[in-house]
Amino acid sequence: MQVVMVKSDKDRVKKVTKLIRLAGNQIGSVRFVKRSDGTRRRMSFRLHVTEPTYAPQPTGKRIRDRKAKDRKNLQMTVFDVNKINYNHKGRMNGRGNWRTIPLESVTRVAVNGEIYKIMEV
Repeated sequence: MQVVMVKSDKDRVKKVTKLIRLAGNQIGSVRFVKRSDGTRRRMSFRLHVTEPTYAPQPTGKRIRDRKAKDRKNLQMTVFDVNKINYNHKGRMNGRGNWRTIPLESVTRVAVNGEIYKIMEV
């Protein structure tokens, strides 16, 4: 396990974004604290997912608009590979859906066989 020291929230966002992008097209894992209720969450994610058949694309007319919104809100949109989707009859439709990660509250990132623990100085 490698420890990544951060000085501020801005520094944390920058370093966590870099670590998450290291995953490339592979599956990675992230631990963070949810903004809405303060609970700890774990998520397995994947980047560069283009057209899953059962999960609609994130809202927004263009990818550029979504990325600008993510930067403004200090978050990153990823494909959560473990979220189970159900159809209107309650049957399992597939696995995976789009989620956002709040970058300022990430505590751990695992990508490419390496685990990075994020700690403040």
